[in-house]
Amino acid sequence: MNRPQPFGALGRFTAALCATIAVLLVPAAPAWAHNALRESSPTRDASVASAPARVELTFAERLDPRFTTIAVTSADKQPVSTGKPTVSGVRATQPLTPGLAAGTYTVAYRVVSVDGHPVQGSYTFTVTTPSVPTPSVAASSGSQAPTPTPTPDFAPPSPAAGAVSDDDGGLGIGSVVVLLAAFAVGLGLLVWRLRAGRR
Repeated sequence: MNRPQPFGALGRFTAALCATIAVLLVPAAPAWAHNALRESSPTRDASVASAPARVELTFAERLDPRFTTIAVTSADKQPVSTGKPTVSGVRATQPLTPGLAAGTYTVAYRVVSVDGHPVQGSYTFTVTTPSVPTPSVAASSGSQAPTPTPTPDFAPPSPAAGAVSDDDGGLGIGSVVVLLAAFAVGLGLLVWRLRAGRR
């Protein structure tokens, strides 16, 4: 006659309970989270009064600088981003063309986190006021304007030109004539006296 095993049913129940708990807990275990955009500047759908100099994106995980791309375009699909983005940890910074005009701009990004999973997305922001030249630039451009110079028709006559020189020449010729006449008269008187003395 076989003896009943008191722990047989209890053991089977315990094993089934452990298996059920394992099945329920496995989906609830934290899976490897992929990267995601957490913050941005300018923010999504923001309206900014002045044109930003750069776009800054902050992600949940560290970025791989080799595979980080950020493109910013205007409403007519013209690129306004310059150079490559700078990556530091979870943050990527993309410089923009100075002096953006008023309008809507699209930021498109594609990044790869350290786990190798690519993430991409896009959003828009709006510039409400166009950039204007600074006073220093306007002043410098005004200082470079050419100054008007007098034309030769309106230039004053120089002292060495004109009727003054002609008058000086006429006065000199008259003086020479008078001196020559006086010399001739004196020479004639001298000759006459010499002849009178010989007689």
